[in-house]
Amino acid sequence: MSALPDFQSFDAAVNHGLDVPQPLPEAPPQPAAVAPRPGGSPGMRVLLVEDDRMAAMMVSSMLSDLGYQVETAQNGAEAYALLREAPTRADMVLTDRFMPALDGLGLTRRLRREPATQHMPIIMLTGTGDSASIAEGIEAGVQQYLTKPVDPNLLQQVMQATTRQVEQRRAAARTLQSHQAGFSNIQRIDFHLRTMAEIAPVASLLASLADNPEKVLVGLRELLTNAVEHGIYRLGGQAKAQHLTNGTLDAELARREADPAYAGVAEAAAQRLPDGIKFAFRDPGPGFAWQRFIRPDPAQGIGLTGRGIARAALIFNKVEFHGTGNLVTATLASRAATIW
Repeated sequence: MSALPDFQSFDAAVNHGLDVPQPLPEAPPQPAAVAPRPGGSPGMRVLLVEDDRMAAMMVSSMLSDLGYQVETAQNGAEAYALLREAPTRADMVLTDRFMPALDGLGLTRRLRREPATQHMPIIMLTGTGDSASIAEGIEAGVQQYLTKPVDPNLLQQVMQATTRQVEQRRAAARTLQSHQAGFSNIQRIDFHLRTMAEIAPVASLLASLADNPEKVLVGLRELLTNAVEHGIYRLGGQAKAQHLTNGTLDAELARREADPAYAGVAEAAAQRLPDGIKFAFRDPGPGFAWQRFIRPDPAQGIGLTGRGIARAALIFNKVEFHGTGNLVTATLASRAATIW
C-alpha cells in the first residue's frame, strides 16, 4: 500500500488530484439550525421476522410497549414478499438470523437490491456471537445486531437510535430535490460547523452535489457526526455507549456544547473532480485509532457505537484517514458501485 499524502492544509486535502484548484465561493451558504428531536414514543412501523412464535410474541410485546406498530412474518421469504408488495408498510426491519425458506442474511441482501427498500434500517437478532457471521451481516447491510434473549433496555436504545436515523432521512429527503436543482453548477462548497444540530443540514447540502444524494447522505452524516462528537466534544466510544445505555446522550452532548472547554470548529468541504466528487472533513480533536473502525468489526455489530465509519467506508468508493485521523477524505465516483 502506498503512503498517504502528507497534506499541509485542508485545501490541499480537498484539491488533491485536481489539475487546477477551484476557487472558494465568496460567501459559502450557512446551514439553518435544526430543532432538537422531541422525545416520546415514535409510533413507527416495525416488521418483525421471527420463526419462533414464543420469541416473536416476547419481542413484539416489548416493541409495542415502546410505542411501535408491529407486523410479523415467520421467515425471510414471507417478509420479502410483504415488502415487495408494499414497501411503505414498515419503517424498519427486525429479523432473526437463522430461519427456514429465507434467512435474515438472505432477506437483507434482497432488500438492499430493491430501490424501494435499499435504505430501510435492518436490525438482526442472533443467538450466536460468531464473528464471521456478524461481519458478513454488516457487509450485507445489517446496521445493528441484538443477541438473544433480547435485553429490553438495549432494545430500547437500539430502536431509539434507529428511529432517529429514519427521521433524519425523511427530513433530508424533503430538501434534497430542491437543493439539487441549484447545485448543479457548484464546483466547491465549504462549511464550518460546531453543533450536532448543524450536521443534518450540512450533510444534506453536501449530498446535493451527488447524482444520487440519498445514497451518500448516510455516509456524510456519519463522518460529520464523528467530527463533532469525537473531534469537538471529545466524546469517546466507551463514554458514548454508557450514555446511550443510561439514556443521557442528548443531555451530555448539550452540556458539552455549552461548555467553553469543548469549543471548536469542524470543517467540511466538497470538490467536484473530473470523474466524481471529493469530500473532506477536519476537526480540532487529537484524532483516534481509526484503523480498527475502517472495516466491519463483529464487536461493532453488537455494541452501541463504532459502526458509522465502517458504514461510510462501504458507501463511498474510497475513504482515507490522514495523520492521526482528524482529517478524512471520501471519494465518490460518478458511477458508484452498488451500496447500502
